[in-house]
Amino acid sequence: MATSTFRAAVVRIPNGPDAIEIIDVPVVDPGPGEIRVAVAAATVNPTDLGVAAGFFHSTGLIDQPEHTGLGWEFAGVVEACGPGVDWAGGTRVAGLVTGFDRDWGTYAEQIVVAAAAVTPVPEELDLLAAATVPLNGLAAAQAVDLLGHAPAGAAASCW
Repeated sequence: MATSTFRAAVVRIPNGPDAIEIIDVPVVDPGPGEIRVAVAAATVNPTDLGVAAGFFHSTGLIDQPEHTGLGWEFAGVVEACGPGVDWAGGTRVAGLVTGFDRDWGTYAEQIVVAAAAVTPVPEELDLLAAATVPLNGLAAAQAVDLLGHAPAGAAASCW
């Protein structure tokens, strides 16, 4: 039998790591273009300590009246799909949610995200390992974009 709530880690009143609470959140059905994922793994990100400490609240990036969700990247299994999404239930995926001003993040038993925000995880890759890829991959892609590609014929060197 499906439950009507799930647990998520949030910050109500920023005050350091002790401000992190586990709360029950209502299960929501995915909307158009969205999927609901049962989270198997989520990474720990230093940014979440900034949320817990109130840094992002003080800069105006967070304006949540009740609580702010924690967590950015995750891996898990597709539970449900919204209209227009053709993912098979049980598909293993990894993904990334961005932004600070949100009700919950990846430190949760489940998450609803845009289907375009995830990618399939190969069967041979452990979901714990897969959860570490999205944010690191994004950072690497952004670095390549900023630095540009090496000129044709240039040899790569680490020394």
